[in-house]
Amino acid sequence: MQKKVVDPRPGSTEALALEIETRLAPLGGRTAVAVRRVGSRSLSLGAARRDDKHHGEESVPAENTLLLRADDVFPGASLLKICIAVEVLRRADLGQLSLDERFDSSAEPRVGGGGILDHLDPSTCLTLRELCFFMLALSDNTASNFLLDLVGMGEVNETLGRLPLRHTRLARRFMDFTARAAGRDNLTTACDMVALLALLHSNALPGAKELREWLLAQRVADDLRAWLPPEAELAFKTGELPNTGAHDGVFHAAGLLTGPAGTSSVCVLTAGWDDLAAAHSAVGGVLRALWHAWCTE
Repeated sequence: MQKKVVDPRPGSTEALALEIETRLAPLGGRTAVAVRRVGSRSLSLGAARRDDKHHGEESVPAENTLLLRADDVFPGASLLKICIAVEVLRRADLGQLSLDERFDSSAEPRVGGGGILDHLDPSTCLTLRELCFFMLALSDNTASNFLLDLVGMGEVNETLGRLPLRHTRLARRFMDFTARAAGRDNLTTACDMVALLALLHSNALPGAKELREWLLAQRVADDLRAWLPPEAELAFKTGELPNTGAHDGVFHAAGLLTGPAGTSSVCVLTAGWDDLAAAHSAVGGVLRALWHAWCTE
């Protein structure tokens, strides 16, 4: 007798995974997704340092975690700007930097690719807090490179290793496509980004509240918010790289999605698609599916 196939229970992790896969499949290329219900559950730094496979996920019930190819490594694009902000805030917490100190960025090459710093008078001195805001809310590449130079690429990677985010590393400055062509790229996984966002949600990292506010002010790829109802709170960062022929285009989104039923840490990574608009729609569809499954009562 043929075994009856039972549909996943509505609202279950299995049902959400099936809907996400259905939304991503037409996009083609490579995709990865990680989602963790964080809600009122704190993820301590100690839990993140465990030696288990998925950064402390064994402490989170399986029904609160969804992983689809979550350890696959992708070019990180602008998602790695969150990591720079983590290091800036760590150093500020140690008293080595002040968020209110003004910096002269006139010597920093204006690299384009979005943001606002390239359009200001080069002599304009901005506070460290303003530069971080430009980096995250506006994805300003010139501000990002200035901050990366300020704290040091090696120091950022050392901090990432201590968390530990095993597959997330910076290897080049932003808009340095010569380095990318030579095989040096900034890398991450969906699992790493969700672990980092969970730490931010639980205030386990210095300056986490302010960093979340910068992500909440995100103005790049704001079309993703249109997939969610007005009451949804999305503190997020996107990342995008062009298809160069030699390298696939990528479009990513990672953030904290909050609704009446709580907060979920989510990361969606996509690469190798033919249509950027379709990638935006696929990621927006994943956020909508997550909202209905885990964020509403």
